[in-house]
Amino acid sequence: MAFFIKNKMFGLTITLNTLSWAGLIMRDQYTKTQRIIVRVYAWLVFLYLFVAAACVQIADIIDIWGDINLMAETALLLFMEFAVISKLLTLLLRYDRIMEIINGTEEILYFENGLEGQRIIASVDKETTRFLQFNSAFVVLSTTFWFMGEHSSTFFIRAKYPFNDLKSPGYEFALIHQCMMMVFTGYTVFNINIFFASVVAGCRCRLNLVALSIRNICINIPVNKKNLITPEEEKIVKERLHCAISQHKCALNAAKDIKNCISEFLLVQFTVSIIIICTTAYQLAVNKAIGNIQKTSMVGYILGASLEVFLFCFQGEFLRNASEEIADAAYECPWYTLTQPLKRTLLIIMMRAQSPVILTAGGFIDLSIREFMGILKASYSFFTVLQHVNE
Repeated sequence: MAFFIKNKMFGLTITLNTLSWAGLIMRDQYTKTQRIIVRVYAWLVFLYLFVAAACVQIADIIDIWGDINLMAETALLLFMEFAVISKLLTLLLRYDRIMEIINGTEEILYFENGLEGQRIIASVDKETTRFLQFNSAFVVLSTTFWFMGEHSSTFFIRAKYPFNDLKSPGYEFALIHQCMMMVFTGYTVFNINIFFASVVAGCRCRLNLVALSIRNICINIPVNKKNLITPEEEKIVKERLHCAISQHKCALNAAKDIKNCISEFLLVQFTVSIIIICTTAYQLAVNKAIGNIQKTSMVGYILGASLEVFLFCFQGEFLRNASEEIADAAYECPWYTLTQPLKRTLLIIMMRAQSPVILTAGGFIDLSIREFMGILKASYSFFTVLQHVNE
């Protein structure tokens, strides 16, 4: 059995392996029995670390209801848990379709041997690798400073357990649960964000390769004095064009599928990010008892939440641009040398490209850089409301 899962994109190579070690990704070599065991293990970890953590934090909010400062502290991680739970459920429940998209993209990228095509793949891969580096740095620093900071409760996270957590063995159980929950939350947030962002980037890369193939539809075909191609050359161009149309259709289907798979959790993520940004900023502005280490951790949370939103808005923006670029590529190819049937085919491609693939958050928000700025403005608005409530 291969120890590492290899992928053309470095971001997917890292996350596929780390998520497989957590039982969230199935390896091809697993037997049917092994798949059942791994899936049961994944669900048990999910229920113990995330669902249980959300329940005890909800119980704590009910217990401290009315104290805005303590509620904001508990809500900070509670809503992050909701975002993580939505992502894990998306991966667990839509696993087969997501892996089908990944395998289809890997096959296309693996067999791309043109120099320009390799440059496109390398460019997208470099971009996702940078996001991986930034995201990992924020997660590690935020988690470390959170452990080192001072807390208003006995443990790292405010929670109300259904037993006495101040006496043994309840104290040890709660401490182990919270340490594991913090580590696995950071681990999961980092991996699953890069995982889904890399899948979207792969779909965008496929669209870029389609645009390249259309732009080079007449490559190595000389233009004669009449500025027209010969019947033999027309057959070659027709075959290339049909291949590009087939790849375009598959790339669009993959992009639509991943859009449908992640739309719901993106809505949860964006809502949670707004809450995290405004509640964390509220705590920094109002709670004067917070130590420097805790302040550093909270600034990391704000930057991390903003980075998560930007990550998907960035991918949504460039996915839309890549799907619209198909029309530009059709116009940039030497269409004037083609026969009328081939010109009509190119025109149909251009018309289809006028309806770009748009990532959405639950069908309500179109993911783009512009929407990213709108989310930051909404976070600031909620922050000012919390300040007025406290005053």
